[in-house]
Amino acid sequence: MKILVALTFTVCSLAIGLPVRSELREIRELHYQMGTVLDITLWHSDPEQAKNVLRRSVQEVHRLEGILSHYDPASALSMFNNQAGNGKIKIDRELFRLLALATDFSLRTSGYFDVTVGPLVSLWQQAGEKGMLPEPHLLFQTLNLVGSQKLKLYETGEAELLKEGMKIDLGGIGKGFAVDRIVEILRQAKVKRALVNFGGSSLYALGSPPQEDSWPIGVKGIGEELVGVIRLKDRALSTSGSMGRYWEIEGVRYGHLINPKSGLPVVQPRGATAIATTATEAEALTKPPVLLGKQGMEMIKIFPQTESLLISESGEIFLSDGFASATHFRRFKNR
Repeated sequence: MKILVALTFTVCSLAIGLPVRSELREIRELHYQMGTVLDITLWHSDPEQAKNVLRRSVQEVHRLEGILSHYDPASALSMFNNQAGNGKIKIDRELFRLLALATDFSLRTSGYFDVTVGPLVSLWQQAGEKGMLPEPHLLFQTLNLVGSQKLKLYETGEAELLKEGMKIDLGGIGKGFAVDRIVEILRQAKVKRALVNFGGSSLYALGSPPQEDSWPIGVKGIGEELVGVIRLKDRALSTSGSMGRYWEIEGVRYGHLINPKSGLPVVQPRGATAIATTATEAEALTKPPVLLGKQGMEMIKIFPQTESLLISESGEIFLSDGFASATHFRRFKNR
């Protein structure tokens, strides 16, 4: 059996030995993509066909990285960011599709998920490097560049960033989008059993392991201890934590997740897990609970077939109404 361990900010797999039907073989590959590790495991009767599917999957992620990366100055996203304040332009179809999804998520989370947060991320990165808090007037100026209402998408396939200095950052949704594309490729190739784990924070469980009806996933708390186990099949899972990465300034740890409303990073150590039908949605919907705690969990209830788990700064566990039944969550004693 394979057990996956979902941390407050990552997911990893621990192979414990799984008996499989003789005609199926397990094929696993790890690749460095989008600045992190892409880990794909699948079961197939033909290893060569399986490797071909894996190759196509990796090629697709590499293609998407060339479109969605804000680190690559030649990417479609970077070129769009560079045109901020200069009117509408035709953008890549995949980028348009993802921005449309992101805008919808932003609207339905009252702006607490917002890909226009890029200028704030840059501001706090600079503050962390200097070891000094941003000047209040700089924070105010930067906040004026944030807000999905300042991102316009047109039926012509054109898009516009209304203010000069705006910047789209897809770091909170891009890996999930790539996972969904991989799952499409796997399904087109008639793969029935696979696990896609991208960067330890976005995962899709396709089918189930041989001789299992679902994937067992261990959930960790703020520390290293396991707090419970869930089961997952044909669903996406994403995790996010406020202190996975942080800037330490004047003795205070400021998490890498920034509230788009206040412009301030999260300082409380929180972790959230979201279960959804797509990895794109799951990744986006981990952000409000981390930013707002229980209020953020309430906010994402409007999304169908989506459940969430929050681990608070005190280590207390909160579940959405349907989380336990949807995942067969089993909480360990004394947790």
